[in-house]
Amino acid sequence: MNTYQAYTYLIKFKPTGKVYYGVRFKNIRLKRTPEEDFIVMYKTSSQQIKDLIKEYGIESFEWEIRKTFDTPEQAIAWETKVLRRCNVLKRQDIWYNANVSGYKVTTPRGRLSISNRHKGVPKTEEHRNKMKLIMIGKNKGRKQTDEHRRKNSEANSKEKHHRWGKTLSAEERAKCGEKNKGKTAHNKGKPMSQEQKTLISIRNKGQKRERLTCPHCGRDSAVNTYPRWHGDQCKQRNSAK
Repeated sequence: MNTYQAYTYLIKFKPTGKVYYGVRFKNIRLKRTPEEDFIVMYKTSSQQIKDLIKEYGIESFEWEIRKTFDTPEQAIAWETKVLRRCNVLKRQDIWYNANVSGYKVTTPRGRLSISNRHKGVPKTEEHRNKMKLIMIGKNKGRKQTDEHRRKNSEANSKEKHHRWGKTLSAEERAKCGEKNKGKTAHNKGKPMSQEQKTLISIRNKGQKRERLTCPHCGRDSAVNTYPRWHGDQCKQRNSAK
């Protein structure tokens, strides 16, 4: 019988009761028995478990060697069989395992890694079209509850919004203009309902907008409507030419 055997192991995080089932066979090359290797020299290959050990300490875990094998192939096959039988990818409430034979569940650490890898990388037109096709019809017929709308509003309001405090450059404005040239506005010719008008009125009631004075006609105007009727667009300025 070979003394240096591959093995499978189980680690349990005591505070939550979640477990991780893994396999180890490198100890054969290192000439260490499972008992000499596990926990003494090797903890786990799971980054999640490593992070938890670093944060809570090894004393927050229970561990055991579950089964030994003569070859790495036997150990790997058994690990896959157990993980599939326990349906770990669909039971992430009690399992830390997020990969079974290439089938993965994205962990918070994995999502962060993917996000960082794609940050600042422009998407191709083909990629954009694929994303568009995937999303078509997904939210059809769904209506957001008032609570859902409130949460969305809070999550994207003011400094939480990705465009907060940013202004479009002249180049970006030109691109937007070129992209929308010849397109009809989605609400053109559609009068607002009385309900919409009331909601807008309630939302704007009590708000004090900054006001600007037009140098051509001398009238005060709210900052949001000033560019449309005053300044360079003022009729008195045009008539003075």
